[in-house]
Amino acid sequence: MRRIGYKVIDTIVEHLTDMEDLKIHAQKSPQYLNEKLGGTIPNKGQNPLHLIDQAKQEVFANILHVDHPRFYAFIPSPGNFMGVMADTLAKGFNVFNGHWLAGSGSAAIERITVDWLKDICRFPKKGGGLFLSGGSMANLSAIATARKIKLKDEGKRGVVYYSNQTHSSLAKGLKVLGIGEKYRRPLPTDQDLRIDIKALEKAIKRDLKRGLRPFCIVGNAGTTNAGAVDPLEKMAKIAEKYNCWLHIDGAYGAAAMLTKTGRKALKGIEMGDSLTLDPHKWWFQPMEMGCLLVKDANHLKTTFQVSAEYLEDTKAKGLEEINYYDHGIQLTRSFRALKLYLSLKTFGLKAFKKAIQKGMDMADYTEKLLRKEADWKIITPAQLGILNFIYAPKGASRSAIDTYSKEIAEKVMHDGFAMITTTKIDDLTVLRMCPIHPGLMKSDIKETIKKLKQFAREVG
Repeated sequence: MRRIGYKVIDTIVEHLTDMEDLKIHAQKSPQYLNEKLGGTIPNKGQNPLHLIDQAKQEVFANILHVDHPRFYAFIPSPGNFMGVMADTLAKGFNVFNGHWLAGSGSAAIERITVDWLKDICRFPKKGGGLFLSGGSMANLSAIATARKIKLKDEGKRGVVYYSNQTHSSLAKGLKVLGIGEKYRRPLPTDQDLRIDIKALEKAIKRDLKRGLRPFCIVGNAGTTNAGAVDPLEKMAKIAEKYNCWLHIDGAYGAAAMLTKTGRKALKGIEMGDSLTLDPHKWWFQPMEMGCLLVKDANHLKTTFQVSAEYLEDTKAKGLEEINYYDHGIQLTRSFRALKLYLSLKTFGLKAFKKAIQKGMDMADYTEKLLRKEADWKIITPAQLGILNFIYAPKGASRSAIDTYSKEIAEKVMHDGFAMITTTKIDDLTVLRMCPIHPGLMKSDIKETIKKLKQFAREVG
């Protein structure tokens, strides 16, 4: 076991130390991978050290390195080594973190870590929360809780309101919960891609006249497209006026609460009834790790608690004891909290604050360099570490700009030095960057822009 363990650790360390020399994107065809990795289940065991080498050569050599400093696509996931070691410990002890009886130590760590996040996001002491696989499950759990508290599960006529910039996980969650399109209200945004407040209130009034029941409003604390933050304080007032639950999706953006700049941008985040945040994004944790915070911990228990005779002996006896299976969907739960807990303990909050501020500074720096280039145009300025831009030489049509963006992104991907993807802003295909890796250097940004200019000349 030690030989296997040393082999695994050496492989991980080699990956981390050699990362900057790797091509960010690599993939093989399904036929190739099936030939190398497939076949029938072996009857006889094989040498595990050789199998680890095979995984290194054929599996981990053919992935997208989302933890690379120059991975600017989507929302990067730059984990940290202490988090990896914490996950290893949690898996090695095979912790069952569903109830206090099976894991009082692990449940205590989860409660403590959730309390830390509550403090950072200015949620009240009576609030609660739990760790989940990611933002998708956090958003789904939040809507389920909102429906239970506001509608007592009579959800057929309940309506949910959100902007057209809201993450696709919300629509998926609504679908899973049986909230059909008839009861979903994706609303327009203003010029800054924030929800149109007038359109929101107008939609609520219209639904009330129809005999429907508005029960949940979803605000964005950093959209995936552009880092936009909805007017959360105004949304909170509307939610209170019409007795709606306010859920805030801060999957990546809530981490900016650690900085002065972020707290200003996220003003009103503490007014949500619930909040999604993902430690496997801007809190630098290995996947999978999402979190749902709520203002009142009892709301989770009201929503998810069920009785079963075989769980009778697991019921918590004291006020400080928590059975997390009563607070969410899962009974069998992994010990996710340890990695964030040990990371915060190891590095200290100051290091996290510095790393998050650096991500925002790098986005500002990228914008500054691009604005100096004659044929490049900023579409959405840097906000919460994200910016969008286009290659737009003089006289280029909208259709040509669309094509340039797609072809430049494709060339960047095949080149492998960096990873940039496209998105759409006002139906225009744009190049999008999220340069928030704490290991990113200004020289990386300069070289990336140099390559973008080279690829632009090739496609133009």
